[in-house]
Amino acid sequence: MGYKKRKLEIIKKFISLNIILDGRKLLKNKGENSKDLSELESHFGKNLRSLFEELGPVFVKFGQLLSTRRDIFSENIITELEKLQDDVKEEDFENIKEVFYEEFSKDIYDVFDEFEKKPLASGSIAQTHLATIKVGSLERKVVVKIQRKDMDKRVVEDLKIMNDLYKKLEIKLEGIKSFNFGEIIQEFSLSLIREIDFEVEKNNIKKYRKLNIQKKDLLSPDVYDSYSSKKILTMEYIDGKSIRTVYEKRSDIRKELAEKIIGAYVNQMFTYGYFHADPHPGNIFVDDNLNIYLIDFGIVGNLSENYRYQIMKIFLGASFNEVKLITDAIIGMGLLEFDSKKIGDFEKRIQKLLDKYMVMSLNQMKLADLIRDFYTLLVDYSIKIPSELTNFAKTVLILEGLIEKLVYKESFLELALPIAKSMVFKIFSPDLVLDRIRPKMYDTYSLIKEFPQTTLNILRQLARGDFRIIDQKSEEERKSYEKTENQKTQAIIFLGLCLIIASSLLGLAFVEIDKNILKALLVTSLFLGFFMAFAIIKNIYRKE
Repeated sequence: MGYKKRKLEIIKKFISLNIILDGRKLLKNKGENSKDLSELESHFGKNLRSLFEELGPVFVKFGQLLSTRRDIFSENIITELEKLQDDVKEEDFENIKEVFYEEFSKDIYDVFDEFEKKPLASGSIAQTHLATIKVGSLERKVVVKIQRKDMDKRVVEDLKIMNDLYKKLEIKLEGIKSFNFGEIIQEFSLSLIREIDFEVEKNNIKKYRKLNIQKKDLLSPDVYDSYSSKKILTMEYIDGKSIRTVYEKRSDIRKELAEKIIGAYVNQMFTYGYFHADPHPGNIFVDDNLNIYLIDFGIVGNLSENYRYQIMKIFLGASFNEVKLITDAIIGMGLLEFDSKKIGDFEKRIQKLLDKYMVMSLNQMKLADLIRDFYTLLVDYSIKIPSELTNFAKTVLILEGLIEKLVYKESFLELALPIAKSMVFKIFSPDLVLDRIRPKMYDTYSLIKEFPQTTLNILRQLARGDFRIIDQKSEEERKSYEKTENQKTQAIIFLGLCLIIASSLLGLAFVEIDKNILKALLVTSLFLGFFMAFAIIKNIYRKE
């Protein structure tokens, strides 16, 4: 299908489901709370999900990304988008062989000793097959992930159409700018382009394996470079099953696995700052010895050292009911500018949020609700949430859903709190604090060394009259400022003259003077007043 034909197909689907019309209604009624609005949101969510499913893998994945954006969509829309699945029919085996030949210029059976035609799993981007290779004299089972035929071309075409349609809709839909869909589409495009490049996924696995070497870390399959390319990824076979098979095991086994997963993810996020960002049950395998493996590293997340530090400050602030610590962390992340007029109101909103959850037990608390309320607060203050934090929040929510299925009687927060507390003490330990301070020691030394001399120079300039404050305003801002000041000056002069004339006339009224002379003075004063007003108005219009 060509670009124009595909674009026309997408537009027809949008029109047939009234997506644009419903979207405009939602934007118009944004901020209201009513049963009608709730029904409209659910209807919009269902139509959006149907649209994405009909349009194929690129739009399904886009819908899955949107389902994590609680800072944009209401819970009714999110609930519908979370139902999106990218399971599709298996690719024809002849197409699989063709893709393999294009990459290696060899037939599949010339490279692998055995290769099963029936896929282990079939996804929207690729499917996996069980195969066998020889390593020395030994035969080893491997999993070969092969991209669907022409998937890269389809992805590029659909992303271009998505960008083109957004540019047209951006003008027509009022309020769309507040959602910043342009940035979301750009972020999604970069993410999907990386996801269809299996060289990127291979490197993600290698990085994960290099970092996660402790006993408490989760395992991952090794990769085989010589059997991998941009469209083919060959990995170690894991003799295990999806963690779903553990749901029926004894409660103590399930709890042990849940605690291990939480501990490992806390370590990934806050020690390494690099984590597997798609931990749904299909991507977590457990073997007979209860070893846990993460598979599918197409989506990974990063947390900078600053974000890790600030997130822990938010956790500490929430634990000790210290609002200022939370505000300081949000400012430290660069999400909120320090404004003395807004900070007070912002802190009151945070306190109100904390009060709501402080009266709950950990078992009653849902992390999804807490994150949703926190996102609402940030959106109210026009705070844009970076993709780093969105990815982090999405991963935590997926984990919460998984843990609830493993441990029925205890909540995710009950299990996570002790582990998170130990991580806080580790992050704020003297050694790590010293490591954080050490790079800034030279700057501090320079400041102490240069401060007296710099201060003395400023004082000397003041004494000589050489000290100047440079105005950083643009030419346009400067002209506007001068115009306003001139108008103020003219208004004050006019008011002063009016007061002088009025007081003079009032004084003359009490003095015995000929009435005709008084009338002449009054007419003259009125004429002067009108003349001055006319002169000022004319001057203002001439400057404009």
